[in-house]
Amino acid sequence: MDCTVGTWDFELSTGLLAVHAGGETAARLGLPGDPVRAADVGSRLHPDDAEGLAAAVGAMDDGRPALRRVVRIAGGADGWIWIEVTGRRSADGRWLSGIWADVTGDRKALARKDEAVARVHQFAAAASHDLIGPLRHIAMYGDLLIGDFGAAATPEQRQMLQAIADKARSLQVLTKRLIAFSTDASTPVFVAVPLDRALGNVRERLSAEIAASGASVAAEALPAVAGDPLLIEKVFENLLRNALEWSPGRQPEITVAARDDGHAVTVTVADKGCGIDPRYATRIFDAFWSLPRPGGVKGAGLGLAACKTILSALGGDVALLSSSPAGTAFAVVLPSAR
Repeated sequence: MDCTVGTWDFELSTGLLAVHAGGETAARLGLPGDPVRAADVGSRLHPDDAEGLAAAVGAMDDGRPALRRVVRIAGGADGWIWIEVTGRRSADGRWLSGIWADVTGDRKALARKDEAVARVHQFAAAASHDLIGPLRHIAMYGDLLIGDFGAAATPEQRQMLQAIADKARSLQVLTKRLIAFSTDASTPVFVAVPLDRALGNVRERLSAEIAASGASVAAEALPAVAGDPLLIEKVFENLLRNALEWSPGRQPEITVAARDDGHAVTVTVADKGCGIDPRYATRIFDAFWSLPRPGGVKGAGLGLAACKTILSALGGDVALLSSSPAGTAFAVVLPSAR
């Protein structure tokens, strides 16, 4: 296997640097087996990293592991190679020694993730902006129809029209909140959110889907948490939608439970669906990636990614708790309401 970790020694009196390693990384760096002048290696550092590394080396105290930097070194046709350097000064003060590791793969993966997150933010902002106008018109027309029908409308008709107008206004608020949230233009609202009420609102919004699938949604008494009520409802909505969609050939059974340790509330959302293949357990929260579906039809890949991003902003998290052919359980963690 190619060597991606090695050691280094720098003699302060001579300015000579010895890098001990073999394998692909050392070959790409073009380092000889014999000591070389540190200045020759330094000239190949990325300009943005050279000054910081020099300052970190100068700040090292005797016997204290004060050096830990990630720098980029020119690697010929391969471009920049990311190297993590750690080290300490020897007891006699003559040497600096330490370990280096090639972390290029990790840095590239992080860059891809950052790019995917940026695309999610751009998409969410654009989609949310395009929704505000139509929702405003829906709410307005609902109000106009209520006024036009007046006493001629039955109580049931007035109730339905009022529901259309109220839901449109609620979605206007949510889309505006999502625009600010997706563009980092606003901090989420933090208030005490009764989870019973949040889950009840989501069940009402999904009532048609729940009835059509014959699903049952059981929940024990849930505590209150600190957070943004609209964003927390969006997390519940995404999790319940997933549970409804991933129960092919079965009547969906969803249970919601919670545990409050005084500092954080852990909410478990479990179903008896088809489960998640262990191969995909770490990918389900990636933006624009979705589980393979029967017939090759794929979703947008934004539901769980949105949950992860929302909960992170609220000081919480979501994780796959367990999964098997008998069902799946997700754990949502949120700060307790104080």
